[in-house]
Amino acid sequence: MSEFSHLTRSRAMRRLLVNGGLWGAYGQLVAVTGPIFTGLALWMGLDAADIALIASIAALAGMIQPVSSFITGRLADQKAFVLRFGIADISLNTIVVLVPFVIGVASGRFAFVAAAVLLGTLTGNLVAPVFNSWFSTVLPGDFRARFLGKRMIVVNLAAMVGGYAAGQFIDLTGRAHISFVVPYLVAWLVGVIGYRLLVPIPFPAIPRTEEDLSFNRTLTVPIADKRFRRLLIFYLAWVFAVLIADPFYNVFMIRHLGISYATIGALNAVVLGVGIAGYSFWGMVAGKFGSKPVLQLLIIPRLFLPFIWVLLTPANAGVLLVVIMALNGMVFSGLTVAINTLLFGAVPERGNRAAYFAVWAFTTSLVNATATAVGGLVIRNLSEVTLRFLGQEVSGIRITFVLSGLLMVIPVILVRWVTESEAKPVRHIVGQVLRGNPMGFVYNAFLFSRSQGSRARARAARAMGRSRNPMAVEQLARAMDDLDYDVREQAVRGLGDTRSNDAIAHLAAELADEESDLRAQAAESLGRLRHPAGIDPLLAAIDSADSRVAMSAARALGDIGGLAAQERLYDKLVSGPGRSLLPSLVESLSRLGDLRVVRPAIAATAAYSNPVIRLQLLSAVCRALGARNLFYTLLSKDDYELAERLDSILVAVGRRLVHCRSRDDAIPADLHRHVRDALADGRYPDLPSEALTLADSIGLDDPVAVEAREALRIVVSGDSPPPETDRPEIFAVVCLGVIADTLPP
Repeated sequence: MSEFSHLTRSRAMRRLLVNGGLWGAYGQLVAVTGPIFTGLALWMGLDAADIALIASIAALAGMIQPVSSFITGRLADQKAFVLRFGIADISLNTIVVLVPFVIGVASGRFAFVAAAVLLGTLTGNLVAPVFNSWFSTVLPGDFRARFLGKRMIVVNLAAMVGGYAAGQFIDLTGRAHISFVVPYLVAWLVGVIGYRLLVPIPFPAIPRTEEDLSFNRTLTVPIADKRFRRLLIFYLAWVFAVLIADPFYNVFMIRHLGISYATIGALNAVVLGVGIAGYSFWGMVAGKFGSKPVLQLLIIPRLFLPFIWVLLTPANAGVLLVVIMALNGMVFSGLTVAINTLLFGAVPERGNRAAYFAVWAFTTSLVNATATAVGGLVIRNLSEVTLRFLGQEVSGIRITFVLSGLLMVIPVILVRWVTESEAKPVRHIVGQVLRGNPMGFVYNAFLFSRSQGSRARARAARAMGRSRNPMAVEQLARAMDDLDYDVREQAVRGLGDTRSNDAIAHLAAELADEESDLRAQAAESLGRLRHPAGIDPLLAAIDSADSRVAMSAARALGDIGGLAAQERLYDKLVSGPGRSLLPSLVESLSRLGDLRVVRPAIAATAAYSNPVIRLQLLSAVCRALGARNLFYTLLSKDDYELAERLDSILVAVGRRLVHCRSRDDAIPADLHRHVRDALADGRYPDLPSEALTLADSIGLDDPVAVEAREALRIVVSGDSPPPETDRPEIFAVVCLGVIADTLPP
């Protein structure tokens, strides 16, 4: 099969997800540098240097991969080869647990353990290039980063559960031989099942030329590829810096810090748990912004991790280890997603893909073996050496931690030469990723992708928007096409919550779509973005025949502001907009501080019998006069508190009036007293008239004060006093306060 159908590809990826989970548990249980193997080796009488040497020997096995690629390229049934040798790999790697049954003396066990590990890793590396080539053909290019992130989540979950359960079992069974036999048997079982799951996945026929089958070209073609070569050099520098200390972290925790296996399992669960969120998060980041900026962003904190290990003591390990593991989980997950995505992208779509993976594994194995061997030599030869670093004595295993951190400077420098054509600058990704609540976005994006019910998906969509992380925009834009109305609505509202300019185009398109049932919500969301680019689509929508859309557009223009929006709103107001639209226009113009709205708004109250709308118009008038939300704030108070607050405002007005003279040069103290008396006597309908008399006695030339006085005049000019439902006492006192604020102190 040369091509995968969507159904075939989907089924294959599902099996690879489950396969990843099984192999994640297997790897956690038998990895040479893992806590279970380390504990078994220490129980058998091996020391830290022995473990490092075994890790180095295991790493050397990867050097067989170019030979594997050359040999397997000539096989007729490569799929059968993967399955058979893969099961042999699982069996040989788990057989080490049986060594104590064969060799009773601790001194003779090293050679047998090393031989079993070497044979197991040799068979595994024979399989690896073909499997990786097979694996890469299953993944569609546009889904690669997300799938790799998802698969690593499954791997981490399984590793977390398997590692913690094994650690608990070892502690509960007294760290005897049987304590390690059972986990290794479980590892063999899940490893074999992982290979059996691959059986139904089609193995594509990849045509090979004679050049592809040439051993020399197997080695030289990938190295000649500039993009692949730069990535490889960076990766090898990173691997060397990491692996020079990697075999010793578990030994350090067990021997120097006295950490139990169960606690180590719990700490690994922290790494893996944080990694689960990290794989999802960084997978989305890499898919949107590119993998290179992820490398550039995360390689810096990775540099400092070994130095934190240097500071660990039994006294502070309880706190620092949790910090280290959480940071390691977040950093390692991002680096893994980025490197794997770059690797799969660097391998050509056609030709001998396995050769690239073989060269990658060969060079990685060589560096891996060298790094672990150097680490072992450091432990053996510098065991008596003591250095001072960060204010404390450093010796033994801690020296390898210092070396690891210092060597990490090299990949920090080399990462700039990694090639990725469409990657965004790292400054851009920092500005995007760290905005808002990135972890909140990741969590709700995960819920959205996993939820089946429309209500749960709708809640997750809105929560993604409220995270205000720019990466939510793409997810929410896709959610706008959901079949369920609630999901679509919350996606549109969520786009407004993001405060991201990237959302403008999506919302403008929704607003312009005459068939959309979410045009009003799209207009509201454009307003919440408060960006001038949203003005033009809103100006067009204000003339919509749908009153809901027009009202939402008017309110949104008030949120955005700007001279163009203000003039268009006023033109619409004076052109006779209709009863439903007028309050929204008045509201928006008031928020923009447009004094021209005062008289039309006061006059329009007579057209409405609904007291809520009348109060809304009066509140908007006060806001336009510069009183902000004072009318609304006073309206929310109880009668007694309101009376006290209004009187305090009038007292402040009186202080200002002391410095002013009436038209006949008499201080209008009596007129001010009349206003206070009306308030004290509860004659609220008379307050606008008394306030107007006082305002007329003051020479006013400030435009705001003049408009406030004229607003009182329009209220008083009616055939009857204003109804108490219009709260004339609040309106009159607020207008006097506005007038007093314009007077000289």
